[in-house]
Amino acid sequence: MTNKIILEDCKSLFKEPIIPWSRLQNTSILITGACGMLPSYLIWMLIYLNEYQDYQIQIKALCRNRQTALDKFGKYSQKEYFHLLIRDVTEEISMEGDLDYIIHGASPSGSQYFGTNPVGVIMPNVLGTRQTLELAREKNCRGYLYFSSGEIYGKLEKEIIEEEDCGYLNPMDVRSCYGESKRLGENLCKAYNHQHQVAAKVVRPCHTYGPTMDLERDFRVFAGFVSNVIRREDLVMKSDGLGVRTFCYLYDAALAYFKVLLEGKPGEVYNVANPECQISIRGLAELVAGLYPERNLKVRYANHDTVYLEDPNKRQSRFSIKKLEELGWNPQYTLEQGFKRTIESFLTT
Repeated sequence: MTNKIILEDCKSLFKEPIIPWSRLQNTSILITGACGMLPSYLIWMLIYLNEYQDYQIQIKALCRNRQTALDKFGKYSQKEYFHLLIRDVTEEISMEGDLDYIIHGASPSGSQYFGTNPVGVIMPNVLGTRQTLELAREKNCRGYLYFSSGEIYGKLEKEIIEEEDCGYLNPMDVRSCYGESKRLGENLCKAYNHQHQVAAKVVRPCHTYGPTMDLERDFRVFAGFVSNVIRREDLVMKSDGLGVRTFCYLYDAALAYFKVLLEGKPGEVYNVANPECQISIRGLAELVAGLYPERNLKVRYANHDTVYLEDPNKRQSRFSIKKLEELGWNPQYTLEQGFKRTIESFLTT
């Protein structure tokens, strides 16, 4: 494949004994939001399984912009096993033939959208989830995976957050468009599992980063830090940097996603986080800048953009990963290792 780091990740993922990869042989998989950071990384893994292991997976990649998909996946988008579906996930989805798995990852997640296009944030999480669940019911899919978010927890005064916890979200706060709609998407998954026996499973990723980040359009602070290092610019923060967040490198996250898709319990939800990778935004800026000391980069502060809606929770509780650990999953990458690989993926091919 075209990126050295992604190829290395895929080769290593295939060797992970906890994933029954053979279950994906000769299957058909629909992935929505195909050009997004999380879904595109999973698609690269499926491409690897086809190109290097002859798995003959039919990849159905749903997104809204054909050119973006062609640019992202290059020659692989022209393969016989790769099927581009150009449409809005909120509209009815119909297709011929069998469909074994659905991964619903279409969702604007950048905080800049919460203030400028909250309706556009809500609809893929609600209408898009309904459309894909209906398709899963129609096709009697073996598995359905929904990407939710740690934001559904809202404000919680608890050190360790488990999946059954649920904190305060103000539905009249426009920033709640993301967390509230993700909550409803989760409930739709539970309802379709209960009423129609759809094998729907939910993952709640923490802040996830890796080689498939779109540095031109991703305005989250950690993506900005990566972009700053690549451009040899000082790292700029738009907050005081005291907020504490938990991060997870995409390799570890993808391992969890495939594990839940293939062996998670239908109707259940799983936190996906690396509890050892909790750090303040200021600390993360210093860490990332320090990965390349020869560039002599500094951390600077700037005024907020007018569209920036900061998360009011300064300290984020730790996410329990007990349920994933019971499935045999444990994260492997430290912050230093993960961000180094991420930056290297943009510096080398």
